[in-house]
Amino acid sequence: MELRQLRYFVAVCSAGSVAGAAKALHIAQPALSRQMMALEDEFGAQLLVRLPRGVALTRAGEALLAQAKLMLAGSESLRAQVALAANGKAGSLRIGVMPGYSWLPGLGQAIAALSRASPHTDVLVESGLSAWQLDAIKRHELDAGVVAWRSPLDSEVEGMKIYEDRMVLAMPAAAARGMGRIRSLEDLAGQKFILFPRAGSPSHYDALLRILKDAGIPLARPGAAATDLPTILGLVSAGLGCAIIPDSFRKHGPAGVVFKEIGGIDLSFDLELVWRADQRDPLLASFVRMFPPPGKTY
Repeated sequence: MELRQLRYFVAVCSAGSVAGAAKALHIAQPALSRQMMALEDEFGAQLLVRLPRGVALTRAGEALLAQAKLMLAGSESLRAQVALAANGKAGSLRIGVMPGYSWLPGLGQAIAALSRASPHTDVLVESGLSAWQLDAIKRHELDAGVVAWRSPLDSEVEGMKIYEDRMVLAMPAAAARGMGRIRSLEDLAGQKFILFPRAGSPSHYDALLRILKDAGIPLARPGAAATDLPTILGLVSAGLGCAIIPDSFRKHGPAGVVFKEIGGIDLSFDLELVWRADQRDPLLASFVRMFPPPGKTY
């Protein structure tokens, strides 16, 4: 049995005759009659009673007509859904984001714009560090991710910058009051600094150690370590040490933390939306186009 045969059967029922259906379908009447007989052979039951003028449905034919209409409607719905997905208008996206950065205006605007343009889509956002996101993207567990650091030599992924940030000093408020004016990192030679595991971002970790070493700050005994920026800020608030933090966290920092713009911090913190280089997903392509340029929100 084919969907084509069901369409023919419904057409015969609607026209009330094989001749009328053949005319509406633009096929020869004998060919349509053969299709109806083949359908009856398929089910092993008489579906139509041939009358002098037209046809009538048997009980079996009535049962088939009801189910045939449902199946044909379902096939049309399936066809429409597949067409929407093929054009990037339906489906689910799995997007990663750095901890503490779900507030990014560009991210929220892109999700909202995608929802308006393609109501049959949805976006699942998962929090994770850059290294985890990159691995998940390569394993096809994420479609894309908002990451802070990736190697320029990694040919498996590509991306675009979506947010520009700069680095500032975060230090315990009590320590800041006791030190007075701080102009550069060299003024913090006696302070402990909170770091993160090097595996999280080797390039950023090495750059951070370089500027601290140039400022004469030894790190043989760091104040503490944490894997993500919100936790690092929590440790600063607890008085365990200072940290070099993206300036955007100034708006979301906990009580007891003072942020200072000082000399000697020549690090940038730019966020990228990253995806697999071999990605050809039309839904992801639509999502990428929804992002405003860095520094612009609407």
